[in-house]
Amino acid sequence: MSPAERYINEVLDIMQTNALHRDSIAWPKVREQALARARGAKTSFETYPAIAYALTQLNEHHSFLQLPDSLPEERKKAIHSEMWKGLPRPQPDRKASPFSPSSAMEGHLDGWNGKIFARVVVPQCIMPHAELGKNAPSLQDFAEKLHRIVMDLQVHKPHGWIIDLRGNGGGNMWPMLAGIGAVLGEGDLGKFVNPDLTQTSWFYRAGKAGTRWGTGQQSISASIDREPFALSPLPPVAVLFDRGTASSGESVAVSFAGRPRERSFGEHTAGFTTANMPFPLSDGAVLYLSTSVLADRTGKVYGDGIDPDMLIPEPETRPAAGQDAAIRVAEDWLAQQGDQ
Repeated sequence: MSPAERYINEVLDIMQTNALHRDSIAWPKVREQALARARGAKTSFETYPAIAYALTQLNEHHSFLQLPDSLPEERKKAIHSEMWKGLPRPQPDRKASPFSPSSAMEGHLDGWNGKIFARVVVPQCIMPHAELGKNAPSLQDFAEKLHRIVMDLQVHKPHGWIIDLRGNGGGNMWPMLAGIGAVLGEGDLGKFVNPDLTQTSWFYRAGKAGTRWGTGQQSISASIDREPFALSPLPPVAVLFDRGTASSGESVAVSFAGRPRERSFGEHTAGFTTANMPFPLSDGAVLYLSTSVLADRTGKVYGDGIDPDMLIPEPETRPAAGQDAAIRVAEDWLAQQGDQ
């Protein structure tokens, strides 16, 4: 067996063992077709189109292959083009969000009906490097910056909070949770539900976000270096999301679902409410596989996105300041919430 054949067989083995819908996939056919597409490949890079084909057969649209950092950008573009040439790709049935991509982290103080509200725009938290350790500085900076925004806004003692996830296309959920954790509140925030129905909780506590298993063991995935603080009692919070809220952006939305004094506004999200697990490969690429679906702290499972508590259809283009209907309705609701 050539190195290229060995490589793609290893990738297919990972898929067959770990993919979310592994028990309902015709693996002999998928493997036969993938190996046929990789026939003649001499390097692992030349197997990527065959791997892309296999990814389209997993009965979901969240898994993907991240190319090695060692490849020049132009080569990556050429490989991506070759990977998806002639393969079916899911076509969005809705227009793009006017807030996509959300990449600027912002904190605002809004006045409405004689009250002050803190509004935090939580953008996507991307990981540009396939070598996971290289992303650590930027992920830490994201969490610290978001936490600092919350701290600065809290000084003004706002009556309530708006967490704006519109256009947040995802990336890494953990710095988002660690940074916004004071508004989320401490405790278990949701669960990863595996195909065998076993569950793993994710949580926030004292500046740390991570996972906890049924055995009681836990793993910290992001934390704040500075002394964390807590909001007590938990203030009312309005969460905004839309069709551009995807993947880890949806994970943050699920983390707020079921929280006391929380209400969501906007549109149905993008439908990537599955958890992706990274599988580093021998050539520096990383296979990200959907391995579980998300459930909120109440146990409600989200198989295909999240519906808001109150539907607020979005305009075609980003609204001007002061004319954002979702913010206005959210502030109306917050203004009606009494102090505790």
